[in-house]
Amino acid sequence: MRRRSLDAIGQGLIVIAILLAVIAAALWLRPDFASPATEATARAAFGAAQDEGPGIPDSGRQRMMTVEELKILNAEVKSLNERLGMVDKALRAGEYRVQTLEPRAKKEGDR
Repeated sequence: MRRRSLDAIGQGLIVIAILLAVIAAALWLRPDFASPATEATARAAFGAAQDEGPGIPDSGRQRMMTVEELKILNAEVKSLNERLGMVDKALRAGEYRVQTLEPRAKKEGDR
């Protein structure tokens, strides 16, 4: 009985070893095993900016896109700073009034 279970385990391990060897051979013999993943990533990231097709992305174009995005972000930050400056000016001038309420008495079920 024990001999049969050991034989079954041995045969299972042999099958696993053969399958691993087949996978290793397929990966070894495949000429561009990383190409589909990297190509898909490059197309997703730089598809609109790259007209030549797959390959090495144009670093100059990437930098120009980054500069354009930073200009947009700088304009947004400038707008936010102006609004924050207006709020600060109003607070310092005393234009806002803060009104507080008495805290409610806690009931037994409240947290």
